[in-house]
Amino acid sequence: MRQEFPLSVQGEISPVEVLAIGPHPDDIEIGAGGSLLLWGREGRRIGLVDLTRGELGTKGDAETRLAEAAEAAKRMGAAFRLNLGLPDGGVEDDGESRAALVRVLRECRPQWVLCNLEEPHHPDHAAGARLVSAAFFLSRLPKYLPDAPAHSPKQLFHYLIHEQVTPSFLVDISETFEKKFEVMAAYKSQFIEPELPDDYQYAGLSDYMKNVRSLGEAWGAQGGVDAAEAFVGQRPLVIGDIGGFIRK
Repeated sequence: MRQEFPLSVQGEISPVEVLAIGPHPDDIEIGAGGSLLLWGREGRRIGLVDLTRGELGTKGDAETRLAEAAEAAKRMGAAFRLNLGLPDGGVEDDGESRAALVRVLRECRPQWVLCNLEEPHHPDHAAGARLVSAAFFLSRLPKYLPDAPAHSPKQLFHYLIHEQVTPSFLVDISETFEKKFEVMAAYKSQFIEPELPDDYQYAGLSDYMKNVRSLGEAWGAQGGVDAAEAFVGQRPLVIGDIGGFIRK
C-alpha cells in the first residue's frame, strides 16, 4: 500500500519558477544539477520532487537516500524538496499518481518543469516521464481536481542522464560544473562509498561521476564551452531577441 502523500518534505512547498522532478533521489542532480545551480545563482527559485525513495536500489537504503537527498537540496539551495513516496520499481502513470503530482504543480505553480527523458533503461524512468507529461497537461484543466486552482506551466523540458540523443538546447554550466559534483557527492551511498555484493552486475553504468563529467564536457564541446547540460523540449522554443540566446 502506498504511504501517505507526501512521504517527506524538506522546506515549505511554495511558488517556484523551476520545478525539477526525478524518478529517484539523485536523478535530478545527474541530469540537471549544473543548470539548477546556475539558475539559482541568477535568483530563480528552484523546487525539487522525487517520485520514489529508491528503496529497491542495491546501494544504500531508503532512509539513507532521503537523508542524502536532503543534503543535496541544501547544497543546491533549493526552496524545497519533497518525495511523493511512489513505489520504487512500480511507478505508474495512473489516476492516483497523476492527482498527487498535479496538486504539487498547482501548489508551487512553476513556470518551467524539468523531468527525465522517457527511455527503456529503467521502468521507473519510462513511467515517470509519462506521469510528469500527463500531470503537466492536466494541471491546466480547471475541471480536473476543481478544489485546487488550475495552473498552466509554460514549458516541460527533459534532461538527459545518459542518453545520446539530439538535444533541443544546451545550457552552459561551465561556472557550476565542479559545484555539480559537490552536490552529487551528497549521495555517498551511490557515488562515493557504494557497498555492493561481490557478484553484483551493473545493469548500466558503474561510475556515474566519471560518466557525468565525460558527458558534460562532450556536450560543452558541441556548444563551444567548457561544460554543458542537454535538454529536450516537447515543442520548439519561440524566441524574440536572438541576441539573448547566442553566446558572444
